[in-house]
Amino acid sequence: MRKIKRNLWFLWLALGILLPGRPRAQTPAWVVAFQSPAKGITLHSIDRFDRLYVSDARQNVLQLDTLGKVISTFSPPIQGRVAMVEAWSPAKITVFYDDRQRVQLLDRFLTPLGLADLREYTDGTVRAATLAADDRLWLFDETTFRLLKVDTRYTRIAHETPLELILERQQRDITFLREYQSKLYMVDRQSGIYVFDNMGNYQKRIAVPHLAYVGFLGDELYYLSGNQLHFQHLYTLQTRTVALPESSTPYRQVLAGDKFLYLITQDTLLALRWRK
Repeated sequence: MRKIKRNLWFLWLALGILLPGRPRAQTPAWVVAFQSPAKGITLHSIDRFDRLYVSDARQNVLQLDTLGKVISTFSPPIQGRVAMVEAWSPAKITVFYDDRQRVQLLDRFLTPLGLADLREYTDGTVRAATLAADDRLWLFDETTFRLLKVDTRYTRIAHETPLELILERQQRDITFLREYQSKLYMVDRQSGIYVFDNMGNYQKRIAVPHLAYVGFLGDELYYLSGNQLHFQHLYTLQTRTVALPESSTPYRQVLAGDKFLYLITQDTLLALRWRK
């Protein structure tokens, strides 16, 4: 009888390994690094050292260290609405002002490096912009429904992709562009994430609607949904979720680095130490 019970136990264990059940959200042990008021604050980007980049109510760009201390500030002579800050490049930080139709380049101390007036490249309205790996700019022209790659050194359009050949123009809400690992990711709030190569050639769609932003960490992209952090591998497409700390108010944004996770609600900015 003992032998039969022992064999049944080993059989149950083997089935549990070979036939996994429903995937469960991982729940890491969270350690709060800092917590601060977040009225008027918008999260934008995180750099390779887990430093945080935000804009405040006056549209200043602030660089925060992992203790929440403001270490650098950029206040342009003429204020504009900060639509995007991208700080992943170690040499250049990109700030896109959608109302002024300009892209400001900064160094890692938030000192100005250059300013591009996007009206020199198109008569349309640029809705999203990002820095390419070759120091050119990717632009989404909402008016002409084109994806543009522009060279600011020579004030010329280096490449354009008419999106009407790929997507139906009706009911599109393009909110975000980001080049990562030689791919360009374009987020449409209505239908998901569109992936192009670094020449602007369309490759595929990732069907995750109702997003305004995606982040990247290692070989995964991530996004916030239902107070959970969702990851999808860029190549295997394997997915996983991480359960976030309980909150009385919904999280509005999330940024993930190697060692720190930044979350913001309507009133609070929360920095957590974590393991991926």
